[in-house]
Amino acid sequence: MGQPSRPVFLVEGPASACIINGHALGFANCGTLSCAMGINKSTLGLRAPSGCRVRRETGDVRGGTSIEQNAKVAAAFYGVAVEVHTGPNVASPTYLGGQLQAGRGAMVSGNTSALMRTVHRSTTNPVNHSVWVNATRGGRVGHPAEAHVYDPMRNGKYGPAGAAWWPWSLLLAFAAALRPWGDGDPRQLGAGRLYCGIFPDTEPHVHLRFGAVRTKPFPDATVVHVARGTKANVRSGPSRLYPIVERLADGANWTSWQYKAKGGLDSGSRGWYGNHNGDWWTHESNLSRKGGAT
Repeated sequence: MGQPSRPVFLVEGPASACIINGHALGFANCGTLSCAMGINKSTLGLRAPSGCRVRRETGDVRGGTSIEQNAKVAAAFYGVAVEVHTGPNVASPTYLGGQLQAGRGAMVSGNTSALMRTVHRSTTNPVNHSVWVNATRGGRVGHPAEAHVYDPMRNGKYGPAGAAWWPWSLLLAFAAALRPWGDGDPRQLGAGRLYCGIFPDTEPHVHLRFGAVRTKPFPDATVVHVARGTKANVRSGPSRLYPIVERLADGANWTSWQYKAKGGLDSGSRGWYGNHNGDWWTHESNLSRKGGAT
């Protein structure tokens, strides 16, 4: 089983750490630092820009930076495509959780008011802030138990410096507390909504389970094909003995990462296709285009 690539942890501050055109920006670079860590992970360590370099590449020397600004730098200067979720295109907790579980990382915006009375406090006062989320562990599909968070302000002042495992609920509270219209505006983004930039999946692996093997091609871009008016059952394991966790309509995309040739008997065969994490499975009779394009 592969593990997510881990970037070099980058610390925010002091103010003199990043001076551009006379502007001391060392404590206004949480967004560029999070982006820089994302670039480092997404290029598997081949590119390791500093937060100040990313800041210089935005062309902006006033205040903080936005997810959109950093995403443009990642694409233009480092070839890293970032999926932006802001404004009317916010991400849901389930969506972000699933993307992180599939091997992607994300820069997430929030407000440190949610952290003040926790062991993960990192700022003197509540402020809008950005962190890098590198991985998750535990929980269920779309609902991790914990997130591995690289908080640039976690410099040792309020606790051990470096990345830390946060409860998933704390990351969601941090994101919900974001004040999109500025620190001085009392309006918060609210629960169930996240401003984030999701970076590419860098894991050329699959979490093989139940004795399954990699699909050929890997992964295999299959499609749900069931009778009109019915749906394909998705189970937590390769057998009808496992509970149904989702039901997919005809024509839905299903990326198959692993294949279990001797799973539970269903519709005359024992072949089952699983997802990246091995916790969603559907019988081969539910899929078409097997062995097609990636």
